[in-house]
Amino acid sequence: MGSCCSSNSVEVRTDARQAAQCPCCGTSAKPVGKATLMHQVVAPLNQQLPPDTFFFCSAHGCETVYFSNAGAVIKTAQVRSEVGQKSTKSDRVLCYCFDVSHFRVMREIATTGFSTSKAFVVEQTKLKNCACDTRNPSGKCCLKEFPK
Repeated sequence: MGSCCSSNSVEVRTDARQAAQCPCCGTSAKPVGKATLMHQVVAPLNQQLPPDTFFFCSAHGCETVYFSNAGAVIKTAQVRSEVGQKSTKSDRVLCYCFDVSHFRVMREIATTGFSTSKAFVVEQTKLKNCACDTRNPSGKCCLKEFPK
């Protein structure tokens, strides 16, 4: 293994049952993995993240996207793209892996009674063709974001 692959930093492991309150709005937030942070946070900030557990705040109107146990806070201006979970806009992103918007899904449902986009995402998820852990700011599967 070359020196580019070795690291002296401590890998933070999180317990999926763990939760914390957002320091900005008080919303309960779930932990996110290091890979999610590395792909979502802008450079060079993503290269300076402390080795700590980070949490994702999905609250609408709250500028905090990620925060850590040690007090680090990452705001919406410090992530690569708009966070659909924090938005109420009709064209917000629901699925980051396949670029599916809320507007598109609602249009499909209004036109045909069901969403072909959701069916596609379900199928691709079953085939393990998604990358939710890095593409979705929450680090979780997007299917729960789709309208019922």
